[in-house]
Amino acid sequence: MRRGLGIHLVHAAGATIMNKVLNLVLAVAIMLILGGCGSGYMLQGRAVEGGYGTAMFVSADDDQLNTTPVAFAEVSLYRDAGRLNQALVAKGRSNGRGEISIAVEEFGAGWMEEQWLIQVVKSGYEMVESIVVLPRAKDEKRLLIVLSPGRSLTPPGSEDLWKEVDKYR
Repeated sequence: MRRGLGIHLVHAAGATIMNKVLNLVLAVAIMLILGGCGSGYMLQGRAVEGGYGTAMFVSADDDQLNTTPVAFAEVSLYRDAGRLNQALVAKGRSNGRGEISIAVEEFGAGWMEEQWLIQVVKSGYEMVESIVVLPRAKDEKRLLIVLSPGRSLTPPGSEDLWKEVDKYR
């Protein structure tokens, strides 16, 4: 009798441990799906030359993406565009063909409806600032940055503060 009871207790304890492990795996999977952790959001697009400066999302097959590229334009993405204390969340540059691919590792990027500020600076071109809503990752949208030739103004406090910090390191 006792031997049979012992096996039954071990089996019940094993089932309880297995249930806990399965619940933990399920909870982690839900967090990854809802939180976007691990996969991130890729901001993809192209910087091109044009008659006016703007940044907007267009379909992946838009003809404007195939115009004259602007290489090495610096792209900054800020969260909470309407607030004074905007947070810089991602930064990158267009490559030699004007293509942009920036990883955004922020909670809600690409699925929450919120405003983001895109700021683009390139020597010899006017600075571009646009407030956008990031498209969902499954939408085939690309960021089109149109830079107009002209005088670029350095955004307030962007590079000068970093130079000051480096002086005191």
